[in-house]
Amino acid sequence: MSDMTITESVKRTAVETAASLSTQLRQRINELLALEPNWDGENAKPVKPHVIADVAETLKRLSQHTDEFREPFLAPTFDGSVQMEWHENNRSLDIEAVDKGWSAVGTEIGPEGKRHYHTAEFERNDFARFTSFYQWLSDNELIWPSL
Repeated sequence: MSDMTITESVKRTAVETAASLSTQLRQRINELLALEPNWDGENAKPVKPHVIADVAETLKRLSQHTDEFREPFLAPTFDGSVQMEWHENNRSLDIEAVDKGWSAVGTEIGPEGKRHYHTAEFERNDFARFTSFYQWLSDNELIWPSL
C-alpha cells in the first residue's frame, strides 16, 4: 500500500471517528486535515493524519465516558501536531499529542491570585490518565494527577 493510500485511509478514519462529535468539532477536524505545508507562513508542517485520528478517537471516548463533556478548542502546532485546549473558571488544560504520547499542561489560579503550572506526559493509549486530567479541569480533583 502506498504512503498516499495509507495517509488517505488514516484521514478517512479520523473523519469517520469524528462523525459522533458535534458539527463544530467535525468541521474543525476537517479544517486541520486540510492544512497545507507552510500554513502559518513560517514553514509549519501540516497536521499528521494519525495525530488527528488519535485526537478524534480520544474525544469520542471522552464524550461517551463523561457526564458533562466540554469540547476543547483544537489548535494545530508548527510541527504537525494538535493541541486540545479547555478553559474553565480558574483552571485551564492543554493536552498536546507528542511523539511519545500526550503532554499535559494545567494552569490554575490559586486563592491568592497566583498562577500555578503543572505538567505531565503519558502514553497515547492511557485513556484513564487522560480522563484524570480532564476531571482535574472541572474541579472534581483538587490535586493535579501524578504518576
